[in-house]
Amino acid sequence: MENTHKNSTLLVILLLASTTTGGCLPSNEEATSHVWFPGNGDKYYGAEATLDVYGLALGLNQSSQAGIWIANKGDGQPSSMNGIQIGWHISPGVYNDSQTHFFVDWTSAGADKHCLNMLCPGFKKTSSIITPGDVISPVSATNGNKQYVTLKLFKDKSTGDWYVHYGFNGDAKPVGFLPKSFLPGMIDKPVEINFGGLVYHSKPQTSPPMGNGYLPTSGAAATFSSLKLISEDGNGHPVTTNLPIRMTRPSCYPMSWMDAKGGFSYGGPGCAD
Repeated sequence: MENTHKNSTLLVILLLASTTTGGCLPSNEEATSHVWFPGNGDKYYGAEATLDVYGLALGLNQSSQAGIWIANKGDGQPSSMNGIQIGWHISPGVYNDSQTHFFVDWTSAGADKHCLNMLCPGFKKTSSIITPGDVISPVSATNGNKQYVTLKLFKDKSTGDWYVHYGFNGDAKPVGFLPKSFLPGMIDKPVEINFGGLVYHSKPQTSPPMGNGYLPTSGAAATFSSLKLISEDGNGHPVTTNLPIRMTRPSCYPMSWMDAKGGFSYGGPGCAD
C-alpha cells in the first residue's frame, strides 16, 4: 500500500519538474496532461472539470488515475515542491480492491510529507455524505451509458486554504479543505494547473490502461470537458483555447488537443515494457 501511493505521489512531483514532452521520470510511471503555466499577468488559483469515469481490472501493483493537480515547483528540485490532486483512481494496493474511488492526495516538501484521503491528519471534511476514498458507482460503459464526475479545486481568497468540491454531471458540492499550513510552498506563490491522467506499475505487472484504455484516435477514449480556470475572486473562466501538452510516453498514453468547448480525450491501453 505505502509503496504504491508514494510512487504515485513521486510521479506527480517529477512530472511537474519536467517542462517538455518526454520528461525524465522513473521507469514504470507515466503521465499525460494539459497544463496551465503562470505568467503573462494571469493569476489562477484553481480549476474545474467534468470527466467520464471508468472501471479497470488492475493488479495489486498497478494504479491508474485521472483528475486535476495543482502545484508549486519551488526551486525546481523535487524536495521543494508542494501539490494537491483530486480525481478518480483505481489502486488495488491502497484499497485492496479494483473499484474506482474518488480521491484527494497532497504532498509537501516533495514526497517527504504526503497523505491520501483521510489516512492521516490534514484534510478537513465538511460534507456529511461525501468522503475522500468513496467508491464511485456506477461507472461508465465505453459503448454505453456514461457516468460523469465534476471536480473543483481552488484556493480560498480569505483563508488561503485549498477547497475541494465533487459531484456528478456538473454539480460539484463542497467536500472539505486542506489548510494552507500543509502546503507552505503554495502560500502566496504562483501555481501550475494540470488536467490529465497518470499510471503506475511495478514489475512483473504490465503497464496499465489510462482512462478507459482507448486511444484518442479511436473516437471512444475517456474525456475531460467544461474545463475552467479559477481566478483569485473565485470565478471560473472557461478554457476555450489550447493549453500546452505534457506527456512522458506519448506513444502509449497520448491526448488530443482541446476543442472549442474546453474538452479533450486522452489515454490508452498501455505498452509492453
